[in-house]
Amino acid sequence: MAQQPKAKVKLSHYFRYTLEFLVLMVFNVVLFVLPWFITWRLGRGFGWSAYYLLKKRRGTIEQNVKRAFPDKDQDAQEALIKGCYMHWGESFISTLKLWMISGRKARSLVDAPGLDAYVLQAQKVKDPILYFTGHFGSWEMAGRYVAGIGVGGASIYRIQRNPMVNWFLTWIREYHNLKLISSWSGMRAFEEGMVKYSCLAVVGDQYKRSGGVTVDYFGQPSSTPKGAAVLTYRVKPRLVVLICRQNRGRYRIDIEEIQYALPESMSQDWIKEITQELTTKLETEVRKTPEQYFWFHRRWRDLDRADAKREKARADH
Repeated sequence: MAQQPKAKVKLSHYFRYTLEFLVLMVFNVVLFVLPWFITWRLGRGFGWSAYYLLKKRRGTIEQNVKRAFPDKDQDAQEALIKGCYMHWGESFISTLKLWMISGRKARSLVDAPGLDAYVLQAQKVKDPILYFTGHFGSWEMAGRYVAGIGVGGASIYRIQRNPMVNWFLTWIREYHNLKLISSWSGMRAFEEGMVKYSCLAVVGDQYKRSGGVTVDYFGQPSSTPKGAAVLTYRVKPRLVVLICRQNRGRYRIDIEEIQYALPESMSQDWIKEITQELTTKLETEVRKTPEQYFWFHRRWRDLDRADAKREKARADH
């Protein structure tokens, strides 16, 4: 099993963690009182403000958008970036609220044609489902909705640095029947979780350092997690691409089952083939509504480093 690195915790960290937790609790109380139609509008307003005021990740977003859409002119790229901020704001503010509303209310916000019947049928015949998605639309609502079908489900998640915040976020999700499995738990825990909880959700589109497989994403090579392919070979689940779009307080979930053939042994070529197919499916959906993708993370980190080296060499000369 993989081991999570142990960070040294200073006394000042405890004060900061406590303050962050208290702010989160106050924020939750306010959101609990606010009606949904105000919540998502507040989120979009927050995103609009962030577009003008928060510059920390602006360079990363601009670089990613230029790589993904080199044919867009500067005005079109800037409009996409602004839409990305507003979408992020809505997602950020709405995420905690959607875990505090009732299951009935959550389901009333979602259009998910055929999903309930598909999941219930798979649970009936005991076929585990591996959901593949990305940082696109609202992966939080996807988890909330799927966890409310039949016996629930599980998802891989990253432990939060603040232990109190991590406890709360874990508790509120598991309260609504979404079992969380730490990304540090290892492949065996993922396999067991998928079978035990009938399904497992994997958000598999972030940059992976040495342990990934390089595939094409928006015409650019990028090291990508191969966990979905490995889990597919070991567990033989139904492999499903799940996309949950967000649109002004409403959501739409679409699924597509991916057909695959298992080789006699799990080769790197097969892993790359499956990972590329999943990545291509995600890219196709992102191109339809690119402002709903999380362009804030450094998806092409290797290319960024290479560009930085070229710029440094050019400056030295």
